[in-house]
Amino acid sequence: MTQALAGYNEYGLFLATDSRATRFDAAGRGEFFNVPKLFPLGRNCAILSGGAGVSAPLSLALRREIERRRGLEDLEEIAEFATLFLSRGYDLHLQKHGPEPEGFRYLYFILAGYGPDQPPPGFQLLLLGSEENELPLRPAPVSNLVVMPRNLGMEMRLFQALAAGSPPDRLLAMSQEFLEKQAQLKEEVGPPYYYAIITPEGYRNVTLG
Repeated sequence: MTQALAGYNEYGLFLATDSRATRFDAAGRGEFFNVPKLFPLGRNCAILSGGAGVSAPLSLALRREIERRRGLEDLEEIAEFATLFLSRGYDLHLQKHGPEPEGFRYLYFILAGYGPDQPPPGFQLLLLGSEENELPLRPAPVSNLVVMPRNLGMEMRLFQALAAGSPPDRLLAMSQEFLEKQAQLKEEVGPPYYYAIITPEGYRNVTLG
């Protein structure tokens, strides 16, 4: 179960996630491995995936397709294209492999980005998800903060920090502390951790010590 965090205020948008995933052998036994789950989509956007294991390769396929389609940079156009592309990809996966194991049928994607034509401060978060193999992927309403799975205590801390005008670097430091604590409590959360910031200047990966 991926632990993901994303949020923004007037100073920028931050994203943070762990990299632990689960796969099953022929006998149905699960084992953990690591996989990147955070990818840039062009210069000003990114996608962060979680839930069912197919979410990560679908995100990577989306990134490659957007790179191939040069000129697809508008935030709204990317969100519309991503919704159709990911829904189609998940549908093909289910047709080929059948349903995910019971308890692992939820997947989600956090689309994040900056657009100069968006209402100030120009950033946007979109949460797409599916439960029990439902299609197409459905958007869920979010504000300027997403924590998946939800953690009310961390949501409150981040909400207050965002409202107080904390810069993205500070919000990532808070996220790092939270991810490390979650890893101590849950075996399905683990390093390495991935961090990124989006500003009007574009997307950049961040390395934290």
